[in-house]
Amino acid sequence: MFQKLWSTCLDEVVGFYLLHRFFYYQKQPLVVSSARETTPELQSGELDQFFSPKPDPAQLEYQSELRPVSKTTFPSAEVKDFRFQSSVASGFPENDRVKGRHWKSTVQSTQSNNPERLTVVAVDGIVQLGVRSFNRLAERLTPHGIDVVMLDSPFNFRRTPPGYRPGQLIAGGNIDHQLMVARQGVLDLWSLILTLQSQGHRIGLMGISHGAWLTLIATLLVENLEFAHAITPPVDLLRILDEGGTVVNAIRRGASHDPPEEAQLETLCKPLRLNQWQPLLSPDQIRLHIADFDRFVPSLRIAELADQWGTRVSHHKLGHIEATTGPKVVYQVAEEILKRYQ
Repeated sequence: MFQKLWSTCLDEVVGFYLLHRFFYYQKQPLVVSSARETTPELQSGELDQFFSPKPDPAQLEYQSELRPVSKTTFPSAEVKDFRFQSSVASGFPENDRVKGRHWKSTVQSTQSNNPERLTVVAVDGIVQLGVRSFNRLAERLTPHGIDVVMLDSPFNFRRTPPGYRPGQLIAGGNIDHQLMVARQGVLDLWSLILTLQSQGHRIGLMGISHGAWLTLIATLLVENLEFAHAITPPVDLLRILDEGGTVVNAIRRGASHDPPEEAQLETLCKPLRLNQWQPLLSPDQIRLHIADFDRFVPSLRIAELADQWGTRVSHHKLGHIEATTGPKVVYQVAEEILKRYQ
């Protein structure tokens, strides 16, 4: 009972803070886009068309210095930042230069029967402020010869344009803008996966909250993935407008600007609703992590998706903030990966 009360209060307080200090920062006006006029794929209502054309592998440009500088040392990994050009032009140059970080293991993999390097590609939530979760993941995996690669999602972390805060522009626009941000996030992730696969990496995915949604969308489109771990993913981006917690108010604000008719909104959102599609991965390769006391993302919808897809599921007696920022769930993901591949 105490854990549920604590988790609920933490989610509500942090949600209120994020809404007013990040999503409403400096009361920036909404980005009013007319992307459907220039990108007809947005109106298709079909998964393959919405996320077309299929991206090409990117040219990763590795940087000589970490930015921001990591305060964690990795005796079993070489840590480098990289960047590449997004295939989508958002109108914000800072956002269209995709950034990421690679924890490359310096340890020989114990999987001698498979020379391809196992690599976990990870994406964080809607407000990413650092790399702590992925440092934790890399601390556990790189000593076993497994790489970790982090992708900064659009308008987040180091892709935040000046004058805004991380995540503010993910939700800070009308329906067209929000659709374009979602499309860009998936295409950037897809491009990175194709790049690493072309270099001889076997790719598994891990996502946190909004990043978990991106990783699950990737399982609908990208072939030859090893696994996917999704921590508290928003499953139905149409229903969440009614069912989501405090932070969703920022999305509602943008969606309320010149809203489309209900039938048209159903069509527009269909490619983003996980429960409308089936993954390419087999069910035993996907694990959904549910925070039972989550006040941001409806836990019931994640459980329903697990039943629909037949995937594995883990329940955590935590709220959204604890599950997505604390060490417990990330460490469990790491242990499950090691158990599967060692």
